Amino acid sequence: MNASVLLRLAPICVLAGLLVGCGVAESDPSRFESAAERIAAIPLSAEDAGEAPVAAPDRPRERAAPLKVELMTPHELWDAREGLSARVRLASAPASAPTAYPEPEAPPQTVTASKPAGVAAHHVQLGAYSSEDGARAAWRRLNGGPGGAVLSGLQPVYEAVEVGGRRLVRLKVAASAGQAQALCRDLAASDPWCARSGAAAA
Repeated sequence: MNASVLLRLAPICVLAGLLVGCGVAESDPSRFESAAERIAAIPLSAEDAGEAPVAAPDRPRERAAPLKVELMTPHELWDAREGLSARVRLASAPASAPTAYPEPEAPPQTVTASKPAGVAAHHVQLGAYSSEDGARAAWRRLNGGPGGAVLSGLQPVYEAVEVGGRRLVRLKVAASAGQAQALCRDLAASDPWCARSGAAAA
């Protein structure tokens, strides 16, 4: 017999003892027929016992991994705790957005407007006269003279000034640098620019 059969026989023996005791005390054994039938219905064979559910054996416990224990002094423990706190703060801090530096602006370029060819650059004084009529007469005379060709296309300018208490009218023409040099050379103009540039002597 195995252990399961013995466990089933134990309550039967207990019930049988109770029935025997009850039969001695009671004269009418018919009261216990139903109890006897229930006892007889209990399976006793090994086949019946094999049908009973058998508890699954306990699974062997997995061995725990060995733990490494490090002994630390109170100072080392304090330093380790501070280092862990610093790492936690560093990991939880949000990454700062990259700072965008604006590209330096290019310095403003100075554009020098070049004067087109033929634009007057100088006012060359051809003479000074006591009146505007005298200045106009001088203009006609210069145009008809030997060097009048250099005045072709130029317009006279009559400028009234007062010098030393005297009222004078200056006869000028607006000319480019090349034309001014020709005026100084061919007409022996009295303009100070001619003296500075040396064009009159040339």
